[in-house]
Amino acid sequence: MNSAWKMFRFFETEPTARKYLTACYDSLGLEHAERLAFHQSSRFLFLWKQARQFYTTAAEADLSIQPLLLFYGCSHLLKGLLLTRDPSYPQNSRVLQHGVTTRKLKRNNYLLLEDEVRPQKEGFFALLAKLFHLSPMQDRYSIHDLFASIPAFSNVYAALTEKPQHWLQVPWSKIHAVEQAPSDCQPWVQIAFPEAMDGPLAYSPETFLQYINRVAPEGSGLPLCRAEANSKRLLLPASALSQLEQHPLFRWQKRRLFFWNGSPDSLPLPEWASHFLLLYLLSMLCRYETEWWGELALSHGLAERYLVELFLEHHMSSYPTVIMKQIQQKNSALPQGFSFDNC
Repeated sequence: MNSAWKMFRFFETEPTARKYLTACYDSLGLEHAERLAFHQSSRFLFLWKQARQFYTTAAEADLSIQPLLLFYGCSHLLKGLLLTRDPSYPQNSRVLQHGVTTRKLKRNNYLLLEDEVRPQKEGFFALLAKLFHLSPMQDRYSIHDLFASIPAFSNVYAALTEKPQHWLQVPWSKIHAVEQAPSDCQPWVQIAFPEAMDGPLAYSPETFLQYINRVAPEGSGLPLCRAEANSKRLLLPASALSQLEQHPLFRWQKRRLFFWNGSPDSLPLPEWASHFLLLYLLSMLCRYETEWWGELALSHGLAERYLVELFLEHHMSSYPTVIMKQIQQKNSALPQGFSFDNC
């Protein structure tokens, strides 16, 4: 099981859940933080406990029902995260709806990668999008784009679909301050980008640096400076390395750093969102398109099976860590020592 579950266990008792929520609401400047935490602590602890049980059961379950278990486990993790920022959740019955929909499926010649999901104006996903400042949100997301937005198996996905690979692994290393960096003694990180004939990596060094800094989220405090003249080697303080998690052009995967070299007009969704949308569709197929899903799960006649299994395995191993990192970025109330070190 993912090591993040050990940290989530901290939330699974009433005293620790209430203490943590009180600290979260205090940090938001909310009045009566302790009272708010008292009212939500039971809901909070059972969300984490049930999420863990969903994932534990899914790890042993057959592919025929696995997406259903993981979708509800994923939803519970996101609801737990939401409660650390919004003590009024759920405000009404509308926010209990999934907040996404998918088109009516055709039973004959259905192709998974040609399907799509559509966010709705109200519901759980819309509430999460507001919390994470997911803007602008598209009217619809193709399943192809959602799979392509996950860097962990982007090379495999590109090979299977014969599409360009947009996530490129970029080497990074810690160095001492150099001439182009501010004069201090703290360690710095240098990122060396590969040469490319297309995408943002084909920009001039000056334009490339401007592009990365322009796309950085407002208020992230993540300016990068060029390490060498006429090169795409960039510097940032080692202490700010974890902030790359918040930048839409970068992803961390087990100490590996990836850069999005796709179109600037279609930046990838953050992983919390792409996983949720993919699991929503797969769980709908699992529940309502039983003939097609049964063929995928019980036979080897569909090429999508390998891709689905790869995604589900990756989700189980990585998603709890994705949520824990979001908790650490959004809240400062975790006990001392509860942290993930990207380095």
